[in-house]
Amino acid sequence: MATLSQPMLFQEKENLDLNGNLSFPSSFHVSNCSSHPNFARALSFNSNSRKLHLVLDLDHTLLHTTQLCNLTPEEDYLKIGTHPHRDVFVLETVITKLRPFVRRFLDEASKMFELYIYTKGNRYYAGLMAALLDPRKEYFTSSSRVISCEDHGIVGRYKSLDAVVGCNYSNVLILDDTEEAWTKESRGNLIVAEKYCFFRHKTGLGKCKSYAELRTDECGYLAALLEVLKVINRIFCDELARNPSGVDVREVLELFGNNC
Repeated sequence: MATLSQPMLFQEKENLDLNGNLSFPSSFHVSNCSSHPNFARALSFNSNSRKLHLVLDLDHTLLHTTQLCNLTPEEDYLKIGTHPHRDVFVLETVITKLRPFVRRFLDEASKMFELYIYTKGNRYYAGLMAALLDPRKEYFTSSSRVISCEDHGIVGRYKSLDAVVGCNYSNVLILDDTEEAWTKESRGNLIVAEKYCFFRHKTGLGKCKSYAELRTDECGYLAALLEVLKVINRIFCDELARNPSGVDVREVLELFGNNC
C-alpha cells in the first residue's frame, strides 16, 4: 500500500510552470525509487506492452456526492445552477461534484490501464456516476467494468479484487481514499488517495468551511497522482520487457513506500 499526500507532492498551482506543465517540488521523493537500477530507463520507456488494470473508487476519490437536503445554507446556491463551479450535477435527490481534472485523468490513465469502477454504493448509483464520468463509454466499456455492492454478494462486505473480472493480484492497482474498505489480501495493491470533500456533510471538517461554502475547489491533486501512475506504469513495463514470464506490480508499488 502507498499513500499519496497532496501537501508533499502538489499544492495549489505552485508546481505548474509557465506553460501549465507539472513539475515536482524538490522535496518529492519516491522512497528509494530513484536509486532503482532501472528507474532512469523506465522513465523514457515507450510502452507497447500489455496494460495493467486500475480499479477506481468513486466517492471521495473521483467525486463527492451528498443528499440535497444535507447542503448547508452556504452551499444552497449550488441548487440554482448559476455558480462558478464546473461539473456539478443535481440528480434526483442528490448532488454530485466531480473532482477537478478527473476527465483528463481518466483519458490519460486509460492509455496505460484497463479501467474499472468499484464502489460500495448500489448498482443504480454506480451506473449514474459512471455515466457522468464517462458519457461516451470510452473507459468503462462494459457492465463488468462497473462493480457495486450488489456484486459483492453481501451488502456491506469488504471490497475484494476477487470481484474484478479479468485481473489478478499481480497486474492491478487500486485507487481509493479508504484502506479499511478493502480485504487485507487486496491492500498490497492499494494507493490511498487523499479524500476529496467538496460538501460539508459528514466530512469531519469541524469549524473549517467546505470547498462549496468557500466557493473554491481543490487544485492539482489528480494531476500529481497521474504523474505517479505514469512512473509506476513505466517501471512495470520496463521490467516486463526484461522479464516477460512475469512481473508483480505490488513489488513496483513497494518502491514508493508511504511517500509517493
